[in-house]
Amino acid sequence: MIDTKIIDLLIYSLPLLLKGLWITLQVGILGTFIGIVGGLIFGILNSKKLKLKYVSWVINFYVLIIRGTPLYVQVLIFYFALPDLLDINLSPFVAGILALGFNSIAYVSEIIRSGINSIPEGQWDAAYVLGYGFFGTMKFIILPQMLKNVLPALTSELVTLIKDTSILSAIGLVEMTRLGNNINARLLQPMPIYLSVAFLYLIITTTISAISKKIEKRLSYGHR
Repeated sequence: MIDTKIIDLLIYSLPLLLKGLWITLQVGILGTFIGIVGGLIFGILNSKKLKLKYVSWVINFYVLIIRGTPLYVQVLIFYFALPDLLDINLSPFVAGILALGFNSIAYVSEIIRSGINSIPEGQWDAAYVLGYGFFGTMKFIILPQMLKNVLPALTSELVTLIKDTSILSAIGLVEMTRLGNNINARLLQPMPIYLSVAFLYLIITTTISAISKKIEKRLSYGHR
């Protein structure tokens, strides 16, 4: 039988954790938006079809730095070093979004680049014969096919980004993990509190994965 103290604890802490969950979702969604938009641009510019050698060097260098350094360090740079360098103030919320977004750009750009490069050359040739230019071919022929291929990888990146929001507690952002820490500091009940936090993360990530699978099925049916 469940202890009534545990039930009372969950009743007390759940509304607070849901507030943190809302902040987590905001940061995750906005960071994902930056990652997808920036990653799409970088991925297209870095594709083998454009052959922009110097642009590719810059993008590859950016990807090397981001993928080769810890996200935690990048968060600290965005919150402490960047404002000092540019003489601006960034709240933990804004700094967290930027850090996650610019981190995601590097990973999404590689996913997009690989997806574009995997499309057979004949698709491009056929589109040019039909009178499409580069951007028309990219928009109507290449990107729809690429999305179907890279959707699982993009979903994995989104799930990772949502989980990585917990790192932002280090700069004072009161997201779900930070709220869990605050509640535990007052009540000293780590097991039920942190299990509740983990459960809420699990709900988010499994929901995202389920939605992605449905979209993937629809895309598969649409290409038959």
